[in-house]
Amino acid sequence: MTINKKDMEKSGIVMLVAGIVTLAACTLGHHHHTTVVEKSNNHYLKIEYSGDISFNNAGTAIASISRNGYVEYQNDDKKLEAKNDGHGGVSYELYEGYDKLPLDNKGKEFIADAVRIMIEKTRHH
Repeated sequence: MTINKKDMEKSGIVMLVAGIVTLAACTLGHHHHTTVVEKSNNHYLKIEYSGDISFNNAGTAIASISRNGYVEYQNDDKKLEAKNDGHGGVSYELYEGYDKLPLDNKGKEFIADAVRIMIEKTRHH
């Protein structure tokens, strides 16, 4: 039996569709996943999250993230990663470039700025 190029292309498409259907079936009824990306010549913003995310009333911090949920935020070279800490809280990792930032007052200001932008950009999702 010989396999020609058209059969291989059809097989690849079938595998791709099967993979997408499987992925969709795995996520149905579980966490939703959202990604927002804005790019311009001098600016890059990416907000990606999965699960149920809520913010505090002041709009300055993440109040909760559902189990297995996460938030990844990047604004140019600043990054924030947040996830459920397994005890009802939120754990943060902050970066500027490759340097990990401490969760001091400056770090909390970065979180507050990031949360304000996330609320503004994901309001319609």
